[in-house]
Amino acid sequence: MRIGRSILGIVLLLFSVMPAAVYAGTSGPSPIPAPPAFQISASSLTLCRGVVNNVPVKISNPGTQPMTSVQLGIVASRNIYAIGNGTVTTSTVPSNSSVMVNLPIFVSLNTSDLVSAGISITYNYLTLYSDSEVRNVSFGVQTCSSPLSISVNHTITSGKIDTVVLNLTNTGNTTLNAISVRTIMPSQDAAVLSNQPVQVGALLPGGAAQINVSTFVYRNASQSFPMNVSVSMFNGTSPVQMLNSIQLLSAGIINMTPSSITLSPTLPGPGSIFSVSFVLTDIGTSGASAVSVTAMPQQGFTSFGSNSTFVGDMAVDTQTPVTITLLANRTLQPGSYTIPVRISYLNNFRQNLSTVIDVPLTIGSSSGAQSAGSGPVVVRSGSGSAGGGLIILFLLVVIVVLGYLYYRERKRTHKAK
Repeated sequence: MRIGRSILGIVLLLFSVMPAAVYAGTSGPSPIPAPPAFQISASSLTLCRGVVNNVPVKISNPGTQPMTSVQLGIVASRNIYAIGNGTVTTSTVPSNSSVMVNLPIFVSLNTSDLVSAGISITYNYLTLYSDSEVRNVSFGVQTCSSPLSISVNHTITSGKIDTVVLNLTNTGNTTLNAISVRTIMPSQDAAVLSNQPVQVGALLPGGAAQINVSTFVYRNASQSFPMNVSVSMFNGTSPVQMLNSIQLLSAGIINMTPSSITLSPTLPGPGSIFSVSFVLTDIGTSGASAVSVTAMPQQGFTSFGSNSTFVGDMAVDTQTPVTITLLANRTLQPGSYTIPVRISYLNNFRQNLSTVIDVPLTIGSSSGAQSAGSGPVVVRSGSGSAGGGLIILFLLVVIVVLGYLYYRERKRTHKAK
């Protein structure tokens, strides 16, 4: 890279000192003597895009005749423009000497990395004669730092109208005037809804301003896309153009919504274990990962077993059933209660997010809870007692039968004797 820049610098230096004339014209009474063999060179080999460059131009007169009433100007070319009337005047360039003048040149933003500009010169010599010529000077062009700093909030939300806040700061030493800002976003990712361009006015050195740009980010927008910000303004009295490309991050909407909330048993009571079941649906614009559901029981309730249920990844518009189990304390009074349930997940930037839903429930009386809450237990207990009674009855029958058979056998043996 350094070698390439060195070669470019040598090429620019060679072009800058070449005295090749595009055209030359002398006038005065005949015969016209030869004009001075002057040279024009630019000590600044690099220009900045989007600003006025004061280019130091050196006029060297190695001859014996002075050059008087000297005027320099820039010949407008593609993306290179003169400022004001385009001319700079210096009275005299003495013989065997040099004079340095500053020539203001505006370079537009879309200028290539290497440009050639024509510098015109008009002067008088030997009192009666004048000469007009154009010399070519080549420059390298680069993007230089700007006195205006622009920053934005980098994360916006897809699938909705969102606001991009542009923070403008004057980091220079001169007042920036007539600031005009235009924003452009890729058409496949977003649309700018605000009127363009936005007029800011003036910013003093160190001053700041904000611009709110209303945008609509499409649901299928890229996760990261550029926002191009072009600015035109005056730095003091000099026109300035700048183009800043800022990467925006697009986060989708994750909207976890529960539905079909049910309790089992439907009317739990104090001291009973019950389950809360619901269907979880992401109705947003982006899927979620590492979804987990955690009960946050209030006073009077405790989690039965693990208080967290891992769901996993959820795509948009998909449904997942979730069940959590709780224990109602024996001292709990009958009535209506709310159990907060936290839904935690990661978005597409792996940020930890969460939302809390409230699950309503009703606690019944102790007697009602006995029949409702422990009904299945009673059934299971009754089934066990019935099974035990049948076994005992069966054993009794077996004993009676065996006793009867033993009695008959003894009686038959006794008769045989």
